Amino acid sequence: MLEALFIISLALIAETIDSSIGMMYGTLLSPLLITAGYDPRLVVPSILISQALGGAVATVRHHKYRNADFRGLSRDTKVVLAIVVPGLFACIIGVFVALNIPRFVFKTYIGLLAIAMGFLCIRPYIYRFAWWKIYSIGVLSAFNKAFTGGGFGPITSTGKIIAGLNPRVSVATTTYAEVPICLIGVFAWLVALHGNIDWIFPLHLSIGAFIGGLIGPYITSKTESEKLKKLVGLLAVILGTWTLLRVFI
Repeated sequence: MLEALFIISLALIAETIDSSIGMMYGTLLSPLLITAGYDPRLVVPSILISQALGGAVATVRHHKYRNADFRGLSRDTKVVLAIVVPGLFACIIGVFVALNIPRFVFKTYIGLLAIAMGFLCIRPYIYRFAWWKIYSIGVLSAFNKAFTGGGFGPITSTGKIIAGLNPRVSVATTTYAEVPICLIGVFAWLVALHGNIDWIFPLHLSIGAFIGGLIGPYITSKTESEKLKKLVGLLAVILGTWTLLRVFI
């Protein structure tokens, strides 16, 4: 019982942060759970399952709190598609590269990229919106996901702000875009594991993620856009630095 409450609480905290700022769920949970002794082959697909659920709930809540407009083919929905669709092709390239380059190289790459984009987010500058920037972020973030197994949230959230999106819209569309990407990842893992997974573990994570997905978007709606922009940038710098430290220390 205590173990279940521990897992649920971790997922709740991680999803609250992720759905309010656009990053941190897998980055926070994965090393914590693996360090706690859980099998990575159980942890990774379980995180993807629970993040898909938490992200779906959070997407509905972001729309409710008007952090973004996802009715039909609104501009915000098109932003999500611009991230996901081009990314499908980038994933193929990312997997190929990942199979041929040492792990420390692409961990260093993602850390430096997150730090650079975080600093660009923090600096007091107004960026103009352009669709080509959104498409570029879609390709880059999906490549990173396949290339490193992470880096989607920090790069997508900061990248769309740099591309000229309102920080709230950036967070909301990142949350939305992660849902189909996580579902594709879940399918791949289930095929690889032949469906052999302890479903109690992802169930506990999903309970926490569900609750966190209800809370995070409300926090986003109450945070001033300029403060949210700097918070997203600062968190990206912290995550990038942490990634580099794990490579070299």
